[in-house]
Amino acid sequence: MDFSVLKILTQLGGTAGREDAVRTRIKEFLPPSAQNVRTDALGNLLAFFPGTSDKTLILCAHMDEVGLMVNYISPEGFLYFVPVGGLDPRTLLAQRVRVHTAGGELPGVIGTKPAHITQEAERGKAVPMQELFIDVGLNGAQAAERVAVGDFVTLERDFTEFGDGRLCSKAFDDRVGCFCILEALKRVQKPFYNVHVVFSVQEEVGLRGAGTAAFGLEADLALAVDATGSADIPLCRPQDYLVCLGRGTAISAMDACTITPKWLLDGLTDLCRRKNIPWQMRIAPRGGNDAGALHRSRTGMAACAVSIPTRNIHSNVEVTDKNDIEATINLLCAVLENGVGEERGTHDDK
Repeated sequence: MDFSVLKILTQLGGTAGREDAVRTRIKEFLPPSAQNVRTDALGNLLAFFPGTSDKTLILCAHMDEVGLMVNYISPEGFLYFVPVGGLDPRTLLAQRVRVHTAGGELPGVIGTKPAHITQEAERGKAVPMQELFIDVGLNGAQAAERVAVGDFVTLERDFTEFGDGRLCSKAFDDRVGCFCILEALKRVQKPFYNVHVVFSVQEEVGLRGAGTAAFGLEADLALAVDATGSADIPLCRPQDYLVCLGRGTAISAMDACTITPKWLLDGLTDLCRRKNIPWQMRIAPRGGNDAGALHRSRTGMAACAVSIPTRNIHSNVEVTDKNDIEATINLLCAVLENGVGEERGTHDDK
């Protein structure tokens, strides 16, 4: 399988509200069958793919990544910042970044007070975000000329293949979901559903784009395709893993924002069994994704998250598994080709 499009998407910069570069490239990768391609007022990219039935499906993946925004430039030229999305300060120290300015990108590194001049009480403690700064190698006057308060910052990390089918990069959350949708639409030429595709904005700061996009669409059901945290690592209990790398696509029964209707959950898992697609159940006591906004649109719609397990999520060393990505694409293809559930997207109380 060719992952070159995924590599391109992960290397682009696009924090919440600054997804322009990602949107431009995704538009270029849309299959020729896409109709009514447009960008709405909030910045969501939408497209329509006609199907063979009267049923309608929303496929949604968010374009934004977690990042930073410059909120102060010191007289010495160091940049201070606030998070855009849920970043753990422990993952930021000594990392390389890209500062996206009006004149182009500036490379920088995140630093703090060096260990050899700290007090003993400070050592061994996580450095709070307010004590971190970005060094862009410029003096105060140069930095003030080239950088503005409000410029966004993305973490930097090359796309790397390693180990047994593992991939590492920044921004798998959620460029991998965007990639899965693009690949599924490329493979399925005549879908059962009429498909509204939403590449949403500002998911990392409150599921904002998906909510506004879905309000303008009518659908029988919706699938949010996203990365999800995988804690199958040392120091975590097996009951806290949520999902595991290499065990297939993750189908959400519940998270903090959504409880999947039983008919939809059963329909998706049944498709996996019939098509021999590896899958695992995701039950998350915290966190959410665009399904949480989609299912509350207008009078409500059935929605579920289909996720790609990802270690070190919300960092610049996110790790995914090729087989899990392939399993997610195969499930999306099965949905597009066959519909979901006994009545293909409808259900009655019994």
